[in-house]
Amino acid sequence: MAGLFNANQGFLFTNILQIPNLFQAPYETMSRIGFILLSILFIVAILHENFQALKNQSDYSGLFIRVILVVGLLVIYERFFIWVVYGMDLAANAVLPHEEFQEVIKAFLTQPLTWKTAWKFDLRLTATMLNYITYAIACALFGAIMMLRFALLSFLYVIGPIVISIGIYKGTSQGLTAWLKSLIAISAWNVILSILMKVISVMNLTAIYLTDETNFLTILAANVLFIALFVLVPLLSNQFVSGSNLSGLGSIVLGAFTAVVTRVLIRPMFQQPKPGKSNPQAGGSSYK
Repeated sequence: MAGLFNANQGFLFTNILQIPNLFQAPYETMSRIGFILLSILFIVAILHENFQALKNQSDYSGLFIRVILVVGLLVIYERFFIWVVYGMDLAANAVLPHEEFQEVIKAFLTQPLTWKTAWKFDLRLTATMLNYITYAIACALFGAIMMLRFALLSFLYVIGPIVISIGIYKGTSQGLTAWLKSLIAISAWNVILSILMKVISVMNLTAIYLTDETNFLTILAANVLFIALFVLVPLLSNQFVSGSNLSGLGSIVLGAFTAVVTRVLIRPMFQQPKPGKSNPQAGGSSYK
C-alpha cells in the first residue's frame, strides 16, 4: 500500500509544469480579454486621478507603481507562475526529501508489527487494522489535496491575465492582491505538508507502539493526529498568508477532536442503558 504515496512527476495531477501547455488555449483567450480590460481601465485610472487632483487627493505615484507592476507581471507571466509554484515544490523537497517522506509513511504500518510479546496479540492486531484504515484515509486525503492543488493552480493560471490587468485601476486592484495571495498559499501546500511530516518524524510519533503503556486511545490519538495533518495543510497555508493567529486554529481542531472522542468513545461507556418500554396490554388488570 505504501506505493500509493509515490508521486510520479509525469502524472497529470502532480506535475504543475504541465499547466501552461494544457491550458494554452484558454490562457490566450483570457490574455486578449485582459489586454482589452487593461486598455480601458488604464484610461479610467488616469481620469480618476485627474478628478482626484481637483480635490488635492491624487495618487499618481501609486498609479505609476501599479502600471509597472501590472505590465511587468504580464510580460513575465508564465515564468513568474512557474517560479512561484515550482519554487515551492523545490522548497518542500528540501525540507523533507521524498525518500524520508516514504519512511514516515511506512512507519505507521510497520511499527505495530514489531511487538514481540504474545499477550499483546489482540491489541497489536487492532492497532494494525486501525493503522491500515488510517493509511487509507490519509492516502485519499493526500490524493485529494494534490488534485485540488492542481485544479486551483490551473484556475489561477487561466484567470491570471484578467486579474492582473484589472489591477491597474485602484478600485479593482484588490483582485490582484487576492490572486497573488491565493497563488502563494496554494503553492505552499507542499511546503506545509513537508514541514508537518518532518515534525512527526522528529517527534517519533510511532514510538508509542513500542511502549508498555500503549493502549487503544493512545493509538487512536496518534492516528487521528496523522490524518489531521493532511486536513490542516490548506488551513495552515491560508493562515500564514493572511497573517492570522494559529492559536485559534489549534483550539478549534483540539475542540473538534475532543468532541468526537467524547461522543463516540467516552459517552457510550458511561451512558446508562434505557429501560425497556412496558407493554400496557401485557398485564391482566386495568383501572376503570
